[in-house]
Amino acid sequence: MRIVLNIISLPLRPPPHVSAPHHQQFHDLYVAHQGWLRGWLYGRVRCGFTASDLTQDTFVNLMEQPTPPVLRQPRAFLQVVASRLMINRFRRMTIEAEVLRTVGRLAEENQAASAEDVASHRQLLGQVLAMLAHEVDVKSRTAFLMARVDGLSYREIAEHLQVSETRVKQYLAKVLLHFHTRLANANAVPASRHD
Repeated sequence: MRIVLNIISLPLRPPPHVSAPHHQQFHDLYVAHQGWLRGWLYGRVRCGFTASDLTQDTFVNLMEQPTPPVLRQPRAFLQVVASRLMINRFRRMTIEAEVLRTVGRLAEENQAASAEDVASHRQLLGQVLAMLAHEVDVKSRTAFLMARVDGLSYREIAEHLQVSETRVKQYLAKVLLHFHTRLANANAVPASRHD
């Protein structure tokens, strides 16, 4: 824990577009407020690692801006940026958890399905993928087909695509998230548009 905190308190290296005076301004802001911001975030997320990650992300976000903002109330500004990052992080975690639940449900359904259900499932997948072929990148689509239609394991797909198993899981999550978003958008269309 002490090692992590020591690493986190090291100043960040500025990107090439940051001039020397701006670098000094950023460095001073970081030194003066990073400990406070981490504490404020910890009070909300109750996890030291997450608070540290969000603190770093906040300062990286600030550092990557083309022109440094004039900060009359730096802590209020940092709170706003950190809050947005925190909300985005939790939204992403919620979506990832939902995608994992969907993958698990699909796997269970496939194992318990009859031959007719499997054939119907494959036909539906083929239609969906044909419809969305131009919206999903080739590797993600290939990984999804190999997993859901051919029934290959993550390891087999990883070997075929020459990527890691983690990358295969990311491809599948990306496709499922895309399908989920498309279905949600389709369900959100007002009834008058169907008339």
